[in-house]
Amino acid sequence: MHRTAIALACALSLVFSAGAAFGAEEPPKAEPPKAAPQAAPSKVPTKPAKEPSRVAGSHIIIAFEGAMRAPEGLERTKEDAKKRAEEVLAEARKPEVAFEKAVEAYSDDEGSKSNGGRIGIFTRGMFRPEFKGLEDALFGMEIGQVSEIVESPYGFHILSRVAIIEYSASHILIVYAGLENADPDEKRTKEEAKKLADEILLEAKKEGADFAALAKEHSSCPSSERGGSLGIFGPGQMVEPFEKAVAAAKIGEIIGPVETPFGFHIIRRDKVELIRASHILIQYQGSMRAGPMVTRTKDQAKAAADEILAEVKKEGADFAALAMKHSEDPTAKAKGGDLGFFGRNQMHEAFDKAAFALKPGEIVGPVETPFGFHIIKRTE
Repeated sequence: MHRTAIALACALSLVFSAGAAFGAEEPPKAEPPKAAPQAAPSKVPTKPAKEPSRVAGSHIIIAFEGAMRAPEGLERTKEDAKKRAEEVLAEARKPEVAFEKAVEAYSDDEGSKSNGGRIGIFTRGMFRPEFKGLEDALFGMEIGQVSEIVESPYGFHILSRVAIIEYSASHILIVYAGLENADPDEKRTKEEAKKLADEILLEAKKEGADFAALAKEHSSCPSSERGGSLGIFGPGQMVEPFEKAVAAAKIGEIIGPVETPFGFHIIRRDKVELIRASHILIQYQGSMRAGPMVTRTKDQAKAAADEILAEVKKEGADFAALAMKHSEDPTAKAKGGDLGFFGRNQMHEAFDKAAFALKPGEIVGPVETPFGFHIIKRTE
């Protein structure tokens, strides 16, 4: 409320109070106006005023015989699938129909049905060319809207943009004999595993306890190498008991033991920290994933990286163009070195530390990892 509106409200209050005090007849109280019924917002896509950096989406697939990953035994023709997709679209756009319910009722994608059709969180350029229509649909609408029908090799998609939900957590996994993921030589019983998990939980909750060190010592999950960090994940990416436990915890809280089909988990909910960065990778003979065409020595790679760093720091330098010219990371090179958004502990430790220390627009390097030397620019 503006300052003038506040003053007017106070003045009116004083007038009525004064009138009552001086014996004047109190003015009748007006009936509050009845609010006009609000029409439900349309689900037909409207282009956002500013395109978002990231979007989350859900979908319904109407598959047909011959489409990729079509359900076994499906005999629906492509023409019938298109007609059914049109009927489903009309249903999904009804104001009273929740998109998740439409997913449950109509989608042929069994993998995402239990998750309301969620297919992930995306930045521009993450989709392969044959799925570009899905990308354009998601970035071309507001949250809650429902796309036109989009065809892909999987069939006909009806998409909805949904709110981004993300979690970050670290865990310590205690396994026992008989679990599918347990080592064949594992001798610990379920009771012994639960007892150990209880003990570790108490240890992890002590003041000054090093959760990462405990994970490295006790956890049977490969994430133990990263101190138990599972990075960032969205709904449906973890088994249900684990996800529910994380969602119910506060940032920094340690909970457990939480039982899943994988064993007993001691979980710490972490803060979601995301940045976006681009890089230029210079490799040398013997560096990880270096191709046979890379013949330079480590010293030569370092010298080349130093020269490129000086070039990218020049006023007006085009980092994306230089990445496309020099970088030996084939995945990012085509996108001007863009690595998209990533969270803590998703990159090699040295890269992670250097990137998260930057402010948007800053450049650092060369940063050495087993892959070679990196020139890193934080973009968001």
